[in-house]
Amino acid sequence: MDSTSPPDKGDGCSPLNRRLCMEDVEQPIQNFDWINTLPDDLLIKILSLLTVSDAAVTSCLSSRWRHLWKNIDHLILNAHTLKMQEPKALNYHANRKFWNAEATKFVHKVNGILRNHYGNRIKEFTVRFPLTSAHASELDHWIGFATSASTEKLCLDLDDKHCKSNCLICRTGWNFASSNPYDFLFSPSTDTRGCRLSELTLSHCSLETTPNNLSGFSCLHFLSLIHVPITDAAVSDIMSNCCALQSLKLEDCDQLIHLTITHSQLLSLNFDFCNSLISVCIHADNLEKFMYKGHNVNIEYEYAPYLDNLRVYFTEKNECPLEFVSALPELPKLDMLVLQFPTRLQVQVSRSLQHTFRFSGLKAIVFILMRSWKESICSLAYLLKSVPSIEYFGLHGCTKIQEPSELNITWPEDLTLSKLYTIQIKGFSGESELMELMYFLLRRAPALETLQLDMGALDPWFVRRRKHKLQDEARCRYAREMASAHLAPKVPSTVAFTIT
Repeated sequence: MDSTSPPDKGDGCSPLNRRLCMEDVEQPIQNFDWINTLPDDLLIKILSLLTVSDAAVTSCLSSRWRHLWKNIDHLILNAHTLKMQEPKALNYHANRKFWNAEATKFVHKVNGILRNHYGNRIKEFTVRFPLTSAHASELDHWIGFATSASTEKLCLDLDDKHCKSNCLICRTGWNFASSNPYDFLFSPSTDTRGCRLSELTLSHCSLETTPNNLSGFSCLHFLSLIHVPITDAAVSDIMSNCCALQSLKLEDCDQLIHLTITHSQLLSLNFDFCNSLISVCIHADNLEKFMYKGHNVNIEYEYAPYLDNLRVYFTEKNECPLEFVSALPELPKLDMLVLQFPTRLQVQVSRSLQHTFRFSGLKAIVFILMRSWKESICSLAYLLKSVPSIEYFGLHGCTKIQEPSELNITWPEDLTLSKLYTIQIKGFSGESELMELMYFLLRRAPALETLQLDMGALDPWFVRRRKHKLQDEARCRYAREMASAHLAPKVPSTVAFTIT
């Protein structure tokens, strides 16, 4: 002990330390309101993370909180955020009287919120509810509110999210004639206060004409049109006037027939199931990502120096996505290729393989099989042979139980995938052909580091009903047994093998 320290009483503590300990014990614990010490702008950011209804409830906390929620910069307006019931068993088409009453409630709630909101600069304004042209005046008012508040991200989704999956109207597409969709107007007047709109999503609206002047959308970077009746000419008008546009998505736009996409700044282009489409002519030298889903169309794309991500999902029988790819120009920067095959590919009859030399720079490739391939699985191996630099190989199975079968497969000779590091199989069901493919790749990929098998169904609709869930559980159990008993023993110890 230091000679200058007071003597203790045998308990190991000096009188000074003992006194300090007593003061700590006797000091009453005080509850300090740290929340109210935060500045208003930080509290508003926190409130913006809540639903608009929950944020509004905070107005009763104190006089300081009374008006804070009126400044939130994310307005997500749907049945959930407005505390409305969401009956899953009902749909708009079969219960229009009910949904008309619900729409009236929804409109009143939204009007009340906007009436009290200060309308400061808003980052996101979203409306999701099955509304039609009957509510055009309210929708016009809401869009006017959003544009006057310099909204950066605007989403208008008038789809019926509660409709049954077996509803005939929804299966065959939105019935525009009977539903009278709301007509969204591209209005140049939105530029009066300096438009900041950078993202626009329209779903189940009408957009048949566009004005000659679209200066109000000069900052638009992202445009998504879903179930929107829009013509080829209207799309061309948008492309010509929205000079900053970088991403365009067209989904279920069935009035498109012969479309021309001309834009120097476009980076991403996405077509999803535009059923009437016949041809697409693309003039976008800076395009980096191109995704197409649906039937085969005539594609004209003369120059693609920067395209590095190409995804082609064919759904019609006897259509090969390689034919679509072969119509494209040289792809020197292509890094990721995803192809969905609705039908088996036969190597001996496919003319597309002569074009696969253009894939020499690919690093990642994914094949999606919509049905069992049996002996034709060797076609995938021949495709891989044309991609010597591949590092990642992904395969999505058809997610159905396949009984074991004896296969006579002729694999390509002198194939070595020296740079293949990762193989990932999703929707694996223990198919005999996929097992054989794995055996083959394990022998021909000396640098392989990771092999992953994912049993989960790719499409959640496959297991939406109880009987489907039970069937899928049985499929997963069977697949795990096949992988553990037959594949695992052949995986080298240097490869990280996982089953999920």
